[in-house]
Amino acid sequence: MTRGLEAMMRRISWAICLAGFLAFSLRAKEQVNISGYILAHYEQYLNEEGKYQVEETGGDYQLEGRGGYGAFQITRAYFTVKADLSDKLKVRLTSDVYTDEDGLSRVFLKYAYVEIRRVIPAHKIRFGLQSPPWGGYIEQNYWGYRLVDQAFFSYWKFFSTADFGVGILGELWEGKINYQLAVLNGEGYKKIEQDRFKEYVGRISLDLGEKDKFRIIPSLGYSSHRWNDSDKFKDEVLMAGLGMDFWRIHLAGEYLQGVYTLPAEEYPMVGGRFPEGAVSALEASSFPDRLLSEDKDIDYGGWAVYFNLSLPHQLNIFGRYDFYDPNLDSDYDNDAQEMWMAGICWHPHPSLWLTLDYRQRNFQELDLDGDGIDELEPEQIIYTHWKIAY
Repeated sequence: MTRGLEAMMRRISWAICLAGFLAFSLRAKEQVNISGYILAHYEQYLNEEGKYQVEETGGDYQLEGRGGYGAFQITRAYFTVKADLSDKLKVRLTSDVYTDEDGLSRVFLKYAYVEIRRVIPAHKIRFGLQSPPWGGYIEQNYWGYRLVDQAFFSYWKFFSTADFGVGILGELWEGKINYQLAVLNGEGYKKIEQDRFKEYVGRISLDLGEKDKFRIIPSLGYSSHRWNDSDKFKDEVLMAGLGMDFWRIHLAGEYLQGVYTLPAEEYPMVGGRFPEGAVSALEASSFPDRLLSEDKDIDYGGWAVYFNLSLPHQLNIFGRYDFYDPNLDSDYDNDAQEMWMAGICWHPHPSLWLTLDYRQRNFQELDLDGDGIDELEPEQIIYTHWKIAY
């Protein structure tokens, strides 16, 4: 079967699933809500090689790319159906369409869960594909610019924005304290669960004050991956966040630090978010004969600061700074990265958001192979993002 036919069959399958879900919901004669949004952008690379990758040529590593790279792209297309089957039972299904580097549309289920309410007062129990505790809440209350990019926790691959499992969401003190606990596969929503491990994750947040006066939102979270075949291998992450709203200013930040156990006979390093091909180049130049003789814990982590200023006429100025180091305590600690962005957003209608923004990503070690030539140049990109909701 050709790739084109496979893609067509996949689209037909998802269309049948969505139609069946909608028909079932309508038959229930309860409230049904249909919505969605499309995220798109135009990107223009300013660095000399444009959008580049690092390639090995005769033992030397060089930048390869087409100068002046610019492209239009639809990055996401969501379609959501929510149905209230009763006052205690609700269901949600959200499809996600993603365009990959080859220009092919990949269709996924982003959310698909049943939510049970009122079993415990002020609590909800969710079964299925859902947002993890350190996920949608942080995205909405801290960052708030999903049309530009994902929040820190997802951009640097700490957690997926959706996963399979069971979770409980609760509120105390009239919503001033809220929390979420979940047991998830830990594979994310794009991978098949392999029963390698399970993720136990939770978050507790305070929501004090009023947004139009003064509001403060501190959050704490913890995640633990435990491997099924060995108790030695683990991945644990501590999460902290703080958000503040006053006047027309929104300030927020995320801090995450984790420890990941690498098994013996592996490189003592964790891949960062380099351009395509650069991770292999870095591994090849980092003493491949030095393998781990025993298990090693690698500390990784970073932080982000978010800023937004609301102006008259539906205008906003926003900015963000990220720092991420995938191996804080490793001898090969040369792949830390920083990213910053700034822009202006115009949202003349709740269904239409437009931004003009600039982004730059810098790498700690530019000269991968020590030949005096920088193989990793800072990436400089001008974007126009837009979001169309329906």
